[in-house]
Amino acid sequence: MKQLYEKVHEFLRQGSALALATIVESRGSTPREVGAKMIIHERGEITGTVGGGCGENQVFQDALRVMKEGRPRFSCVDLTGEINENTETNCGGIMDVFIDPLRSAGISAEEIIRSVLDIYNRRDCAALVTVLESEDDRVASGCKFIVQENGEVTGGGEDQAVIDSIAGNALSVIQSGRSKRMKLKDEKLDLFFEVIAPPAEIVIVGAGHIAQPLSRIAKIMDFEVTVIDDRSNFANRSRFAEADRIIVDDIEKSVSEIPIGPATHIVLVTRGHQMDQLALLKVISSRAAYIGMIGSRRRVGAVFDYLRRQGVAQELIERVYAPIGIDIGAETPDEIAVAIMAEIIKLRRRGGALSLSEGRKRPSPFKAEPVAD
Repeated sequence: MKQLYEKVHEFLRQGSALALATIVESRGSTPREVGAKMIIHERGEITGTVGGGCGENQVFQDALRVMKEGRPRFSCVDLTGEINENTETNCGGIMDVFIDPLRSAGISAEEIIRSVLDIYNRRDCAALVTVLESEDDRVASGCKFIVQENGEVTGGGEDQAVIDSIAGNALSVIQSGRSKRMKLKDEKLDLFFEVIAPPAEIVIVGAGHIAQPLSRIAKIMDFEVTVIDDRSNFANRSRFAEADRIIVDDIEKSVSEIPIGPATHIVLVTRGHQMDQLALLKVISSRAAYIGMIGSRRRVGAVFDYLRRQGVAQELIERVYAPIGIDIGAETPDEIAVAIMAEIIKLRRRGGALSLSEGRKRPSPFKAEPVAD
């Protein structure tokens, strides 16, 4: 999403006319999720996607009209038609797509987009609030607000009651981590609250055989990748060409110094449980979205016993995914990497697959996991 906003900013700086299409609500099965975006440039170029196919073509045609008229509009993409050999494939859902020419009242569109990029670069959280429809003369359709995590509000509109209502709802959306459409009856506003959050990142502690495929898969999934190891013959650019950062230093020291936020996913795949437990002590109280540690149940149990002796609370220990990954019967390093990444995706998307770590709480039919490299 950050890259898409960078493209929007580039077009605006060039003075180009464009429309930004955003899925603000969906019902049933749809090809893309709420918040997915597509830029339509005046030359007909497209960046991003709201699902492809005939539905996307409808959005494209509506976007051309929006650019011509200079006013935002909805495009309702209905994919519930009958499926047979004579029709194009339909997903079976409906998407409400808001198409915005980015001609904001009050604060300029370029200022808004620049502020969004600043939030991404600071790795902060905020909400970009867009007025989809308004029956209130004080706030126009297309008007935008940015609500920071501390409650600070910038953007169009000067009515304090409206701003306070928008800010309060935006903070709850930021906390949930999920963009959503919301109608405020008292203010007669139809709003879309888009969560601006740091790019997802994965910190792989240990640069052995599992770390290599895990780094590649994470990069394919648009994670920022950091690899940490104290061995330069393992942690190097030839083995991790796709990684954003490679840190070769004492593992305990390195883990202590890296910034960890709510978008950080930490995977401990070191060569020994002593290193795992030292690293785990440094991160277990952090704001990380995910902490996973490889190892057999015996090895995991030994590490957790050590943490308890160090006074670590049981509720902190319970947040660690260990043994790591979901149960797909993984054996090879590549398969184990897939299982780990699947568990992270499960957590992010609230999926229902069983994690191997659930075996800590009840007898499990799962076989013992392989130890680290």
